Amino acid sequence: MTAGNRCRRNVLALTVPIVAVVVVVFGFALDRWVIDSGIEIAPEPAALFPSAPIMDPARQSDLDGAHFDALFAQGIAGLRAGKPGQAAAAFEAARRLGPKVPALYVNLGFARLALGQVDAAVESFETSINLRPAQANAYFGLAEAREQQGDMEAALGAMRTFVHLASEDDRFRRRALSAIWEWEAALGRRPSNGTDAAQTETNEYAQAKGSDLLTAELGRLDGGSGTLAHFRGKTLVLNVWATWCAPCRVELPSLQRLSEKLNPEQYAVVGLSTDEDPDFVREFLREVGVAYPNYLDPGRDVAFGILKIESYPQTLLIRPDGSIAQRIVGARAWDEPEMVANIESVR
Repeated sequence: MTAGNRCRRNVLALTVPIVAVVVVVFGFALDRWVIDSGIEIAPEPAALFPSAPIMDPARQSDLDGAHFDALFAQGIAGLRAGKPGQAAAAFEAARRLGPKVPALYVNLGFARLALGQVDAAVESFETSINLRPAQANAYFGLAEAREQQGDMEAALGAMRTFVHLASEDDRFRRRALSAIWEWEAALGRRPSNGTDAAQTETNEYAQAKGSDLLTAELGRLDGGSGTLAHFRGKTLVLNVWATWCAPCRVELPSLQRLSEKLNPEQYAVVGLSTDEDPDFVREFLREVGVAYPNYLDPGRDVAFGILKIESYPQTLLIRPDGSIAQRIVGARAWDEPEMVANIESVR
């Protein structure tokens, strides 16, 4: 063999691995660009559900980033290929590296949902929400999981929260609105516009129901009973919620901040929980730092019987004379300036 042939073979031998490395590195860089640019990574062409970004930048330093991304990419590939078992296994492995990444639990939830593991899917979606309350697509998944469990109230509450958090051009917003209309129709209710906007109550209804509300007997967290009558003369922000309702839990801290912002001589923030165990509710509120008054309505005699509340959370703005001014459906950031201004406008 001539020296020239040997040289060409040596160059070829070196070129092949170099090209392979370049391809791998370029592919990884492209994948990182897709991740960091926020490009939609939902499965194509079916696009069965809204997916989440692979990496939460706030958690980047907590992770073995490259290994985490590789596992997460495997999970996304599994979802796209219609292999939820493969996807779930990859996401579970990624979770061991990044246990506090909200987007991880969203996609794990959708994989579990596709596997028929509905209870586990609910747990995943709720974990994502607890880690990042504004994780919109977690509410979408939670709504679908709750619907499969037959809990239509929780499903409606979660889907309304998704609609509230999602942008107007979100391609899953229309599907969410359709689900809300379908579920309301199935429950025999008058379909709403699904946008969870504030609804102004009619004078006749507002006066009658407001009077009933203030005199209704409610459970106290200390085990006794009481009414809301002593709040007459103040504008009342009455939040109807439950500990099992993820959107409800999300808005509790902002309601606490709202209660601290408002003038206590003129306004009061009050919670009405439909849970049954006062000890559990009391400890739950203590852990999340809620100090404003809360009452119990375990039989839903007030929540449903008087107020006709069929999905959670709902918040009523009640005038100083006891009449109901507005009904607001879905979770909110209650201490934001526009929300505070709306409350202060109630007369």
